[in-house]
Amino acid sequence: MQKTVTLVVAITLSVTCILASAQTSKPTRKHKNPRPTVDPQLIEKLAAAKKPAVGQPLVIGGKTVCGVKGNTADPKMQELNNSKNRTDEPASNEYIPVSWDDMNNLPANRVNDIQGAPVSVAGYLSYRVKEQTGAPGETTNCNLLKPDEVDWQMYLTKSPNQLIKTAIIVETTPRVRPNHKWTTAMLAPYVKQNKQVRISGWLMYDFQHLGAVGTQRGTVWEVHPITKIEVQDPAGNWINIEQ
Repeated sequence: MQKTVTLVVAITLSVTCILASAQTSKPTRKHKNPRPTVDPQLIEKLAAAKKPAVGQPLVIGGKTVCGVKGNTADPKMQELNNSKNRTDEPASNEYIPVSWDDMNNLPANRVNDIQGAPVSVAGYLSYRVKEQTGAPGETTNCNLLKPDEVDWQMYLTKSPNQLIKTAIIVETTPRVRPNHKWTTAMLAPYVKQNKQVRISGWLMYDFQHLGAVGTQRGTVWEVHPITKIEVQDPAGNWINIEQ
C-alpha cells in the first residue's frame, strides 16, 4: 500500500513539473505588425492647430439639395458628416506637414484631440480618381449620385502605382469644389504615374471604414475635405495644380 501511494505521488509531481515547464517556455503572443509610434510632439502640434468643423449645406444652382449633416439619423454619423461638410479653408501658413508614414500611423486614441487639424501630406495617386456616383451613395451627400453632388475619392500611396489596401484616402467634396478649378481630367496625368503630389486639407478619422483597413485602405485617417492640391515642377517646387 505504501509503495502504491509513493508511486502516485511521484507521478503527480512529474506531471506538475512538466506542465509548469511548458507554461514557462510558452512564447508570449505579440500583436501582429504593430503600428510604429508617431512622435508625440507632432501629435501635440496637431492638437494645438485643430479647428472645430462647421458643416455647410450642399447648394447647387442656388437650391439647397442636402443639409449640413446629410440625411442620417445616427448621431455619430451626423457628427462625422459635419466634419466632412465643412467648407472653411486654412491659410497657406497654417497647414502642418505630416509625412506619409506618420499620417498612416496616427493613433486611434487621439481622435478627439487631433481631428480637424489642417495638414499637408505628399505621396502618389494610385488606381484612379473615383467619383462616388454609385448607388446607394453616401449619407453625407443625402445619397445623391450626380457628379456635382458627390465626393471624389483618391488613393494616396507612399510609392507610385500601389495597391489600394496600402492607401491613405483623400477626398474632395461637392461643397468645396465650387471654390476651385479641379477636374478629373486635370488630375488624370498624376494617377498611376511617377509624379508626386501634395494634398492639403482637414484631418479626419472616418470610423465607418474600420473594417476595410488592409483591403480597401491602409488607415481610416483621411484628408477630408481636400482644400489644396499641389504638384512638383522640374525644380522640385510645389505648385498649386490650379495654376
